[in-house]
Amino acid sequence: MKMVKSALLVSAASLVAVAGAQAADLPVKAKPVEYVKVCSLYGAGFYYIPGTDICMKVGGYIRWQETANPGNNVSGGPFNGTGGRQTRLDSQDFAQRTRAVATFDTRQQTAYGTLRTYLLMGYSQDSTAAPSTAPAVYMTRGFVQIAGFTFGKATSFFDFTSTAAVAYNAGMLYNSDTGDAGQMVAGYTAQFGNGISATIAAEQTRRRPTVNLNTSASSFNITTLTNNAGNDLSGLGATNIGQQDIVGNLRIDQAWGSAQVSAALHDASAGYFTGSEVSGHPSDKWGWAVSGGLRLNFPMIGPGDYFQIQGIYSEGANGYLAQTNGGNTVNFWSGSSVGYGFWSDGVYTSAATAGGTGGSIQLTTGWSMFGSYEHFWTPNLRTSVYGTYVEQSYNSVATTAICTTQGGTASGFQGATCNPNWSSWAIGSRSQWNVTKDLYVGLDVIYLKLNSASSNATNTGVFAASGAKPASTAAQPYTVADQDTWAATWRIHRDIVP
Repeated sequence: MKMVKSALLVSAASLVAVAGAQAADLPVKAKPVEYVKVCSLYGAGFYYIPGTDICMKVGGYIRWQETANPGNNVSGGPFNGTGGRQTRLDSQDFAQRTRAVATFDTRQQTAYGTLRTYLLMGYSQDSTAAPSTAPAVYMTRGFVQIAGFTFGKATSFFDFTSTAAVAYNAGMLYNSDTGDAGQMVAGYTAQFGNGISATIAAEQTRRRPTVNLNTSASSFNITTLTNNAGNDLSGLGATNIGQQDIVGNLRIDQAWGSAQVSAALHDASAGYFTGSEVSGHPSDKWGWAVSGGLRLNFPMIGPGDYFQIQGIYSEGANGYLAQTNGGNTVNFWSGSSVGYGFWSDGVYTSAATAGGTGGSIQLTTGWSMFGSYEHFWTPNLRTSVYGTYVEQSYNSVATTAICTTQGGTASGFQGATCNPNWSSWAIGSRSQWNVTKDLYVGLDVIYLKLNSASSNATNTGVFAASGAKPASTAAQPYTVADQDTWAATWRIHRDIVP
């Protein structure tokens, strides 16, 4: 019996061993695949990043466009910088632009509300550069939002209307819209319910030159239509603008549309009288700007129709009048006539300068207006009509100082013929066909008018050679007169899904 039991136990052990060996040879069951899941909390296109509770949306676009009569700058247009010389050596008859952008939007729920980060990066290249030139790579958005706070590069809280939403030639318009370029901000937005909110923020300054008129090198140079490359702050130029503006707004958003009032406090102080510390400096001066905007929806005329308008007034803070087309010189040369206008926050001279400002900064005042209406003929076909205006003026002290120092009697700009005040306006229309919800083509045509500073039929001056433009002579001078021109842009644009 014992021998039988032993044989049975050995057999059983052998079977277990064989079974174990066979089981070891079988493949291990794979872990479940972690598929990407749709995140519906924040709208279409978001999905959960695997292994996290973070939702992300990847987007962007590819765009190509061609502009007729762009000057030398597709964004700024024919009144901007050297493009206003209107010669083929300084400007182009046509210009192409290719732009590709990628965006990354992440959201996550926290104990302090939604945590959001946003990044926009891409490249842009114009045919005004050589084909071998590497495209300009840029990042125009990168911010963090949580518990009402916004930190990073975003849209200015002063802005209201959007020019790019209704115009391909948005860079040629006068509006505070920081749009594509963005603005450095650190702000807090409080939500009061019923669509009412208020924001206070510190933002990167929108500096225009506070012009030192003491030396010809730093004055409004009428003969060359330059303002020391537009950076004359007597030591505080565009590469040294470490000031901050204080911006606030009060806003309401409802089914009928939205409205906003905003204000900005701006440091318009300057450097030294001669660029040296020992020469002393004018007293610090603060400028300011205020704005009011309104958007009204008109679904009774057409689904999607809306009207928007924004008006801005400033004193010593003229960078808020026009962000994109807010350079330091507006000019246009047409044959033997020329029109111009200088941007500035203010002007000053030392107390010893004859006809000057007595050592104090005289702030420049100005105002601008932008408005548009967009109509949807069908869900896929829309047309917008838009208009813009800007005006800049100097008080009597500033005018005397400018006219005394801006070129002397040889230029013909002294006395009653000298007037540094100027204005400009434009009107245009864009029509767009959305071939699909992600692909559109369209055409934008704009007419621009410059009401020149010192414009007078008898106000002639001797201008120095400027790029390809020859110098005038006493026998053949340029006449200062109002100017007008036009531009047109055709575009094809495809959004990256989603």
